Amino acid sequence: DDGENDGGVKLGYITAIIGSFCASGVIVLIRKAGKVGAHTLQLLFSWTVFGVSFSLLLGHLLEQHQWRVPTRGELPAVLGVCVSGSIAHFFLNYAAKLVPATLAGLLRSSDIFWAYLIEIFVLMEHPKKATWWGVALVCSSLVMVLVASNEKSRNALKSLGSVGNLTAVK
Repeated sequence: DDGENDGGVKLGYITAIIGSFCASGVIVLIRKAGKVGAHTLQLLFSWTVFGVSFSLLLGHLLEQHQWRVPTRGELPAVLGVCVSGSIAHFFLNYAAKLVPATLAGLLRSSDIFWAYLIEIFVLMEHPKKATWWGVALVCSSLVMVLVASNEKSRNALKSLGSVGNLTAVK
């Protein structure tokens, strides 16, 4: 059973909300650490070490299954998760140092769109209509924030140019 029972689904929603909340805190803290000079690889290393440590601890305490070495059939998926997750965390750390936390968080929420594309084209599974509505809403909010932040940046440059600070904008 894939967690389709009522208790498993509720627990899945609760853990997703807690995970999303914690990830938003990570984005804000990375932005702050980046401003004081922390290196991206330091942040990635600390995230990895503590993530693995807490996963092992909580996984051991909460899961009923015994940990084991993955089988040959499971190994490609496990390695894929490791590689994809490491790359994702590196880029999320780097992005969070460069852009405001609100924008980084919103861009991170576009992962639902990419996940559904992979689900459709790689796993050959098709989401329900309501799911597509959710993806459309997330993507449209992303576009609206990007357009608004681009306008704000353009207006700030114009006001600086009119004062005479930036001759290239004039």
